[in-house]
Amino acid sequence: MEPTTEIQATEDLTMSGDHAAASADSLVVDNANDNAGQEEGFEIVLKDDETAPKQDPAKNAEFARRRIERKRQRELEQQMEAVKRGELPESLRVNPDLPPQPDINAYLSEEGLAKYDYDNSRALAAFNAANTEWLMKAQDARSNAVAEQGRKTQEFTQQSAQYVEAARKHYDAAEKLNIPDYQEKEDAFMQLVPPAVGADIMRLFPEKSAALMYHLGANPEKARQLLAMDGQSALIELTRLSERLTLKPRGKQISSAPPADQPITGDVSAANKDAIRKQMDAAASKGDVETYRKLKAKLKGIR
Repeated sequence: MEPTTEIQATEDLTMSGDHAAASADSLVVDNANDNAGQEEGFEIVLKDDETAPKQDPAKNAEFARRRIERKRQRELEQQMEAVKRGELPESLRVNPDLPPQPDINAYLSEEGLAKYDYDNSRALAAFNAANTEWLMKAQDARSNAVAEQGRKTQEFTQQSAQYVEAARKHYDAAEKLNIPDYQEKEDAFMQLVPPAVGADIMRLFPEKSAALMYHLGANPEKARQLLAMDGQSALIELTRLSERLTLKPRGKQISSAPPADQPITGDVSAANKDAIRKQMDAAASKGDVETYRKLKAKLKGIR
């Protein structure tokens, strides 16, 4: 696919083919930074799978030094700025639909003059009248083309601004996750899909786009399955996958077993802790690192 010049609509994720299932294999990421304690890091996991192996700590230390490059954000920003400067891609250019211009030879040829009794003056007058009419129609066609190109450019600029903002939030969230090899996995994913697909995922899944891209980059067979689907099926499967991906502090097991019984005593502190833990689980499920950490600090404060 050629580089993105027109932003695709929501329902037009560039995916086609038969309905394949993005099966629930596991993904675990060891993502502590160099200065964080073991209990402070996060892993991205599927809610019902805890068995994937962790990365080697030496590799984590190497990857932790790499900053997220915000490649797609920069590309979208550059496209938008180029359009603002008048450097329009072919997809935004509108050529006027000009009518055929009168040919003087059709008027002054032997056959043409015969229509005017071989009177050159009458033939030239007819040509001038036809040419004047053509000039007026051509001017209207050019004006319509300019107006249509302006409309398409404005629409592109507005959509681009939305996609740039979605990309900014996507990379902000990725940086908060502090996953050491995030950039490598996102690059792997982006190489598998058309550029518009990555931009659509950022916009459609603002809270989970970073986790989705990491997971699909780490599991390229799933990305290929999604590409083999039609757009609607792929969107449904991405939604299901986004709901299954969750965060968990490194070393903490996520179990599908029912939660422990609520405290039945009058212990207010225990009840508060239980409520905060539930909020932490909800934040982890959404991929909301900032809220999770605030709640964790609050929980420590009442111990």
